[in-house]
Amino acid sequence: MLRSIVVWSLFVCSFVQATEPARFHHVRINSVNPDQSIKYYAKHFGGVPIKFNRAADAIFCERSFLIFNKVDTAPPKEHLSGIWHIGWGGVDVMNEYQWMKRQGVEFQTPPTPLPGFDNFYMYIVGPSGELIEVNTMGHHRFAHVHFFSEDVNKTCQWYAEHLGLKARRPTVPRPKGDPNTLLGIWMNFVPCDNVLMIFFGKPDQDPPPSWWPSAPLKEIQPTTGRPIDHLAFSYRQIDPVLQRMRDAGVMISSEPAVRPEHGLRSFFVVGPEKVSIEIVEAKPIPEGIWDSP
Repeated sequence: MLRSIVVWSLFVCSFVQATEPARFHHVRINSVNPDQSIKYYAKHFGGVPIKFNRAADAIFCERSFLIFNKVDTAPPKEHLSGIWHIGWGGVDVMNEYQWMKRQGVEFQTPPTPLPGFDNFYMYIVGPSGELIEVNTMGHHRFAHVHFFSEDVNKTCQWYAEHLGLKARRPTVPRPKGDPNTLLGIWMNFVPCDNVLMIFFGKPDQDPPPSWWPSAPLKEIQPTTGRPIDHLAFSYRQIDPVLQRMRDAGVMISSEPAVRPEHGLRSFFVVGPEKVSIEIVEAKPIPEGIWDSP
């Protein structure tokens, strides 16, 4: 009887580890000067500077992290990858714009009304060239990661199938209206903990929509080596996740190893639109944030 209970417990534990949804863990930013980047996010976005796991320069953002990777050469600043930007909430965006402007913050886009809403958004150029959005949300928290997609439905299905993260809507038909309006943008949303992942169809129209200030984005580039290098999601145990992904044909770009740069065991996969995704072995935040290595 006892043996049966033990076997059943191990089976249940293995099943849960293999099927539990991913938890949002961190965004990795390539920076030539991590100290400067950390001071920037602490000053302008209220992040808490920490030494993550006694190894990595990082900012703690309520329930997740920005971890900074020191690089010798500044990463390319063109926003051509599958990750467009990271985003914070704002309360009085017009007033916050004026304050940030006085602090010398660089803007790509000044406060702009969101069509059909009494809200504003603005885009800030971060220390490494990463793009940061602030939009009216009634708070000042780290809130979202914004992606571009070749096929929004297929991309969201990938996150559901392999990370257990379900989109707000199962499928979204590609709109035929004006891409300068919200109703004309092909988009869907995937929540993960307190972070919302936003997926837009890539702005490949010619001429491009008004919210995209560059040439039409015809070919999405890999995230690796760009200002926003990759995202990371966590599981308590990553071996069942690795096996499940391998069996499903997901491209494993780096096998499990203890990464000295942050002291966590992890592996890497290539997600849709060549987005690099790290799967780390860690307790859910905030339960595990101050664990010793």
